[in-house]
Amino acid sequence: MAAIVAVSAGERRRTMGVVRDREGVLIVVLLFAAVVTSHFDVIPFWDAKAYLYCVEEAVQKPFDILSFRCGGHPSIVYALLLGLTQYVSPWNPPLMYATNAVLGIASIAAFHALLRRLFRDRSAIEYALVTALYALAPLFVAHAIFLNVDYGATAFFVLFLYFLFAARFWLAAASAVALIFSKETGGAAFAVTMTAYGVAFAPAAQSRTERIAALRSHAPLLAVPVALLTYLAGFHVFRGDQSGWINSYAPVGLIHDRLDAILNTNLADGGIRSFLVDIFVLNYQWLYTGVIVCALCAALVGVERRRREPIGSHRQHVFLSITLIALVYVVTRFRPTNAARYVLLTSPILILSFYQALLSLLAGRIVRLCYLAGCVALVFLSNFRTLDFVSKSIFGTFAFGSHALLDMPSLTGGLKLDTLVYNLEFVQLQYLFGDMVRDVRPRPGSVLLMGNAIYNFPPEVDGRNYGLTADPSHAVPLFVAVGDVQRDVLQLHVRRAGELFFYVAFANAANDQLRNLLKEYALVATNQYQRSGYTLDLYTFRFAFTP
Repeated sequence: MAAIVAVSAGERRRTMGVVRDREGVLIVVLLFAAVVTSHFDVIPFWDAKAYLYCVEEAVQKPFDILSFRCGGHPSIVYALLLGLTQYVSPWNPPLMYATNAVLGIASIAAFHALLRRLFRDRSAIEYALVTALYALAPLFVAHAIFLNVDYGATAFFVLFLYFLFAARFWLAAASAVALIFSKETGGAAFAVTMTAYGVAFAPAAQSRTERIAALRSHAPLLAVPVALLTYLAGFHVFRGDQSGWINSYAPVGLIHDRLDAILNTNLADGGIRSFLVDIFVLNYQWLYTGVIVCALCAALVGVERRRREPIGSHRQHVFLSITLIALVYVVTRFRPTNAARYVLLTSPILILSFYQALLSLLAGRIVRLCYLAGCVALVFLSNFRTLDFVSKSIFGTFAFGSHALLDMPSLTGGLKLDTLVYNLEFVQLQYLFGDMVRDVRPRPGSVLLMGNAIYNFPPEVDGRNYGLTADPSHAVPLFVAVGDVQRDVLQLHVRRAGELFFYVAFANAANDQLRNLLKEYALVATNQYQRSGYTLDLYTFRFAFTP
């Protein structure tokens, strides 16, 4: 009887633990979903607009899976997934964001399950807090509503990791196929992960029969390289591309010095330094890095552990260390600009490595929970404001109204475009432009000048209601150009003397041309549009013909 009572009590504790685990991950998922859905009104611009147009063009023509290769990336699975909703309702970005939200939620659930498998017998709140570090990471959240292929690759990577460690190898293979056909770095991530997995978990002490059985159970993973080889062969058969096998999978043609891309690990290189800061510092990730460094130092000097670590922790440590180091190498190879999304793939492994280091340093559960809770609070708030003083000191800042945003290209040079998508503050540029357009209601053909932030920006203006739109079919035709346009060019776009034209001074643009405009043309009015301290200045000029 006593044994039955003990078993029942144990079952009740396990049941309650499962319930609390589900409640914890549900709260995290709801927070993620709430933040993402509250930004469904974002209209794609910069690189996100390029991906939108790629998907829409693929949807509008006769079906061809290779049409979903966006920007030369092997994005046929992820872009097709985004495109499924557009077959039903074209030019509808919120449906794409909804797809991203569902995929993100699946990866969050997989990350939580992976945590419970790698780090057993921890409290439900601890699992939830670590999961929140992944789910609410500003880079992850912001790119759910900024269309790109790195987000999809990261979500599929986490799904692949979970199914791999859960020994559900067919599902792991399916996730890995989606991973390698989201972005080329996904293919490298698969290769890196399988190498680290083999090194860390190779069954050295088993008999030959047992090793063969273990290898046979992993056989479904062979479907991944088979899928890749099939794709490469099919690409050359149906497209007849003579640019080389590698270029048909990855846009290596964009890399001018391929040897440098492979061998360069020089920390004096601004691109490498920027990406390393993105990985290990940005948005309070230095809180993770500090713990990892402390744990490494403690291991090197042989600090005595207060308690014995779980039996599998050493193998996990080897796996996570190899995977993190190799992924850092992979994501720092292509460095045209400091677009932080390029390093998003390292985020889940960095967080897992951080948590393992934290467990090795802090035996006390309460202290550990306090540290994790502090990290979650700072990371969550960083979605909405640039708070991290360490990132500010490294990158520097520029003023956006009363707020300071990170000058992300400061170490590499270049324009402040999609490099600003390190949290959700970038959307204020679109919101303020929308406020200005609804106020001015520019006529078709109006001249709209701005600084050097014009790439796929601003969004189109719907002529029916003067709201911003992704659909070009009802767009108001505007002459949009950088502000140093010569008088004779402007004259081609104005209909009569005294006509008004506009200069929009975006915070992320170099507005040097404004000085010349103020000298050469009559300033009619200056208006400032404001949202929560973010501002946009509009200058209205009158054009006069020269005799």
